[in-house]
Amino acid sequence: MKSKIHFFNPGHETAILQGSENYTPPANVQRMIRELSYLPVWYADPEDFVFTEEIASPRFFSLQPKELRPFAKLISRKEIKQQKDNLPEMQAAPWGLSPHSHSLFEKLRKSGSLNLTIPEWKEEYTRLTSRQTAAGCLDKIRELLPDMDVPVSPKFCKKVREVEKYLILQNAPFVLKTPYSSSGRGLLWLPERKLTAKDRVWIEGALNKQGCVSIECALDKYQDFAMEFYSDGNGNVRYEGLSVFGAEKKGAYSGNVLGEQAYLESFFVENFGDKFQQLKEAVGEAIRQIYGNIYTGYLGVDMLVYRRKTNGEFAIHPCIEVNMRYTMGMVALRISQKYLAPNARGDMRITYTNKPGEAYEQHCFMKKAYPLEMKDGKIREGYISLCPVTRETKYRAYILVF
Repeated sequence: MKSKIHFFNPGHETAILQGSENYTPPANVQRMIRELSYLPVWYADPEDFVFTEEIASPRFFSLQPKELRPFAKLISRKEIKQQKDNLPEMQAAPWGLSPHSHSLFEKLRKSGSLNLTIPEWKEEYTRLTSRQTAAGCLDKIRELLPDMDVPVSPKFCKKVREVEKYLILQNAPFVLKTPYSSSGRGLLWLPERKLTAKDRVWIEGALNKQGCVSIECALDKYQDFAMEFYSDGNGNVRYEGLSVFGAEKKGAYSGNVLGEQAYLESFFVENFGDKFQQLKEAVGEAIRQIYGNIYTGYLGVDMLVYRRKTNGEFAIHPCIEVNMRYTMGMVALRISQKYLAPNARGDMRITYTNKPGEAYEQHCFMKKAYPLEMKDGKIREGYISLCPVTRETKYRAYILVF
């Protein structure tokens, strides 16, 4: 097996929409890439590498409890050049593949004369990343589960007037989404059946940038969750596990639940019985048919437990979006498998604070308030930061086990 070289590049859906090798992420995304660049170390194998533009805190992983080691090695551009003759054969593993991340690895390969295999960028990936393909996936799941009451697919509109027509025909509230967005970004919530001047500006801006927007009736959300898969590109799709996560009211990702699969699945098995297993199989089959022969890599299918308006009973929306990349759910899954003691539960969180020094204060407080306790080499309880935190940090990634 080749060593992988991982790279954390969130927001890659926008990079795909731009389609340019010279794409520059927005300032907040650049900051997230920089401050959370160590994140892949937690899901990588010990023989892997994690690329970061600069190694800001070289001792960060050597200061972690020795039971959690060995970790993958951090490597920057400078070290790639210095160590080029001593580096093994490697396979590029970006968080998400885009023309931009493909080009970054090409440059690294040339500058360091690396023996590096880079996954091919295929034009079809642009189509597969869009929410329109996720809607096609939902239609396929409905076809495979004719007896299950699956919500209708969103409508894609190219004009403001089409949006207005939908508002008249359906019941509020509504949610609009741009086709190339994820993790709660690129969303507009409409509580009423009419558009305000601000709504129109948002819709027209989205249509100019992305060509269309999707609209659907908003559901009475109870719980966000996802199913994680791996596609080998040869028609085989493997189910990796369940991810239960939190999202703010407006849809932005806030964190994942950590724990064994049996614990994460218990709610679904209790409330949906055999239907849950049928759903798992149908979603896997839909993913296999649509992505399985084209895409190689991880996929996360975001879902939702909601309450029906008619009787308040729980129901599942089996495909809100498909993330064609590594996901925070995948990170949480690997952390649970690799580092958590049996029966330990916890949360993995990604937070943002704008106030200088606030993230650092919270980090110091939590370190003191929740000391780390190990059992048989695994985390039984306590706090651990997944990336270095300084007085300048605004993005934090951490786990709290209890």
